[in-house]
Amino acid sequence: MKRQSVLCGSVWLIGSALLAKLLGAAFRLPLTAMLGGTGMGYFSCAYGLFLPLFALSVTGINTAVSALTAQSLAKNDTQTARRIAGMSLRIFCTGGILCSLLLFLLAEPFCAVLLRNPHAAAAVRCLAPAVCFCCINAVLRGVYEGHSNMQPTAVSQAAEGLARAGFGLGLCGYVCRHPERIPPALTLSEAAAAAAVLGVTLSAAAGTLTLLLFPAPERKAPDVPPAHRAASGNALRRALFRMLLPVAAASLVTNLTTLIDLASAMRLLPQAEGQANFLYGAYAGMAVTVFNLIPSVTNMFGKGVFPAFAESYARHCTADTGRHAADVIRRTAFFAIPAGLGISALAAPLLRLLFPARPAETAAAAPALAVLGLAVICTALSYPLFCMLQASGHAHDTVRVMLGGAAVKLLGNLLLIPRFSLCGIAASTVLCYAVILLTALRRFRLRTGIRLRMLRLCGKSLLCGLLCAGTAYLLFPVLQGLLPEPFAVSAAAAAGAAVYLAGRAVPASISLRVHKAKRARFTKYTPRGGF
Repeated sequence: MKRQSVLCGSVWLIGSALLAKLLGAAFRLPLTAMLGGTGMGYFSCAYGLFLPLFALSVTGINTAVSALTAQSLAKNDTQTARRIAGMSLRIFCTGGILCSLLLFLLAEPFCAVLLRNPHAAAAVRCLAPAVCFCCINAVLRGVYEGHSNMQPTAVSQAAEGLARAGFGLGLCGYVCRHPERIPPALTLSEAAAAAAVLGVTLSAAAGTLTLLLFPAPERKAPDVPPAHRAASGNALRRALFRMLLPVAAASLVTNLTTLIDLASAMRLLPQAEGQANFLYGAYAGMAVTVFNLIPSVTNMFGKGVFPAFAESYARHCTADTGRHAADVIRRTAFFAIPAGLGISALAAPLLRLLFPARPAETAAAAPALAVLGLAVICTALSYPLFCMLQASGHAHDTVRVMLGGAAVKLLGNLLLIPRFSLCGIAASTVLCYAVILLTALRRFRLRTGIRLRMLRLCGKSLLCGLLCAGTAYLLFPVLQGLLPEPFAVSAAAAAGAAVYLAGRAVPASISLRVHKAKRARFTKYTPRGGF
């Protein structure tokens, strides 16, 4: 029954995560088309400030509350579990309210001094209340997850995604259709971005309301005697923050690259007549949105390998552990490499297909997206390594790896943005995630003793991916003269995919026979077992 409940919970969470990604794309793509580069610059500045706080609440608070609740229930101590829920709500609700007030009151200094974008202050103010709602959501989800009930988390995430798309696009569209109702102190772009951000805040409130509609979790197991309960509230608070701080540090470091881009880009891009805000809005709204699509899908492989890898590692089954690691890298490379190279090959027509009404923004973002396509590969391959490091009990290594990548990102931005503009941001992202991938591989080998031969695991996907991208790149200009551009892009991408799959299939059938013959000769003289 326990294994069945874990499987059911995983299905709920994975399904809600996929739905959230689809709804996120359904929100960002039309929003960018409506706001354009200038409006997306304001939106991205506000969202960039909010993202680390959101990650902190989703990962840190949620994980700490869930773990402490589960530990208490494992001892049949239902009263301590209830105390953890009440104490967490008081602490983090108060902290969320204070953070929201500070963000609302200090929006102008934040935007003017830190971001060099004072016109984004209205959007930041509209997003400030979302911090409080996210803290409440994290506590409530942690309580339910501690009771092994993943359904409230999944349903509330889906409700947030639907509300974000509905409220965000609806309010932004309303402002764009009724410019006469905008306050005189705001431009149309500022008001539209603030309206879209307000939709994000309302979606967080919708998530809170959805969680409150679920009945309070119940535990039928008998309570423990008073002598075995926690001695004081101080002990519970210390345990909560002792578990919260490492996870919070990891989540903040993971989002450090976004803050680095946000702060450095607005200072180093050309400043004439709001050009920096326009360029950064085009980059964040278009290039980064397309860039994030592939890793958000391939990350499911990393999440999927986590339990199997953790189990085999705990049992010291080196052969199974190595097989799980190799399989997840091979599967991730199978999808990520052709997708990343294909994005690089068709960057400009792909953006024109997705954002046909924004030619100026697509022209600015297309060269950067062509470079970011390479970062897709490194980003996608890094995530399963992080998951396996965490599964083997070395989560602190991921913080060190990300700090090293963030240092490379900051240095790359300072050196490359003044010379190459948006392509400099994209190039520093490639360098950042390449360093992260190489460092994570080294850490993984040192901690687990498993050496992943990346050329052997990814070589075939890389070769076929290059053929795929080359086919699409060469075929698109020919098809563009014969077909409308949307059909030409689709046909070129389909032709590249066909070449990739053919390249993967034909050599595989040949090498499989050779490999079987070699293995038969090898096992004739070698005892079975070992990795």
